[in-house]
Amino acid sequence: MFRFSSLLGVALAFTVVSTAFAQEVRITSPANGATLAGPDVAISIAVTGTTLVPAAEATRLEDLHVHYLLDTDPGPYLSGSTPVPTGNPNIVHSAALSYTFSGVAPGAHRVVVLLGYSTHAAFQPPVAPSVAFQVGAGGAPTQLPRTGDADSQPGAWLAVAGLLGVALGTLIRARRSRRF
Repeated sequence: MFRFSSLLGVALAFTVVSTAFAQEVRITSPANGATLAGPDVAISIAVTGTTLVPAAEATRLEDLHVHYLLDTDPGPYLSGSTPVPTGNPNIVHSAALSYTFSGVAPGAHRVVVLLGYSTHAAFQPPVAPSVAFQVGAGGAPTQLPRTGDADSQPGAWLAVAGLLGVALGTLIRARRSRRF
């Protein structure tokens, strides 16, 4: 029993650790709060833990791509139950590491980059970094969005909990073995 439970705990901890940071999307430009000349705005990202596949070429559910959402609330899509729609010029489905929105009006804007499955449902747990920026002269955006960086890594807490569980289980087993 000791060996099986120890191996199970270690396997669970490694599984959680390996998936906690498996997929990451970071917006590399523009910087949050930047003022851009416009009217064309280029968004660049870095992706780790997966290879993006154009949605039209996806053959498996886990063939991931990103959705660039300009001034669009990602809320309805974050649960993964509602697919990200097509046909909206402010929502772009892509496997590219950059996308340029053309003709962006002066003022405050926000782009969310949402990682999604081939079905256009959001990857779970959601990976959705965002950036707020200003086009043309003007003040700062009235409300800066959450970047999602801290919330996009809930698996890290699960990994810590798994490792603590392994340590606690080992301690309990060690105390029990002293009694006999």
